[in-house]
Amino acid sequence: MNQFFEFLSRYNRREQTILLVGALVVFVYLLWRAVLVPLQDWRSEQIQRNANVQQALGRVEVLSARLQEYRRSGNGNGQSSGNLSRVIDTSLSAAGLAMSGFQPGTGGEARVRFDQVPYERFIQWLHDLEYRYGISVVDMTIAATNEQGMVTVNIRLQQN
Repeated sequence: MNQFFEFLSRYNRREQTILLVGALVVFVYLLWRAVLVPLQDWRSEQIQRNANVQQALGRVEVLSARLQEYRRSGNGNGQSSGNLSRVIDTSLSAAGLAMSGFQPGTGGEARVRFDQVPYERFIQWLHDLEYRYGISVVDMTIAATNEQGMVTVNIRLQQN
């Protein structure tokens, strides 16, 4: 500290004041650049992250409400295989498809066989089963037939 005062004593009062004010300005500038600007950037990033998380939470709440409504409507409450066969029959007739074999299983499962069905209509039916009725595919075998666009399918379905 004595060295600092000796350094300042070489100059008159006006120069000492200029040196001290200049040192203070440099110190404040360095503090601003080294501490405050990174903190401000970090704060902006945190605000953006919070906004993203809040949007995601909103989407999850909407999906949760949909799921609860779906379960309340009776479509997703683990119905019996009798109800599964009814859903399959109803959805097949709505899609304009006909099955050639049906074998109910245990635990909400069923095996269904199709001979000579249009591929695109069959895939649309699978989509409807999954998203409208909550029935998922456990196992599936598709084989092409001699007729273009037609397939033979063995499929095992399970009620969610």
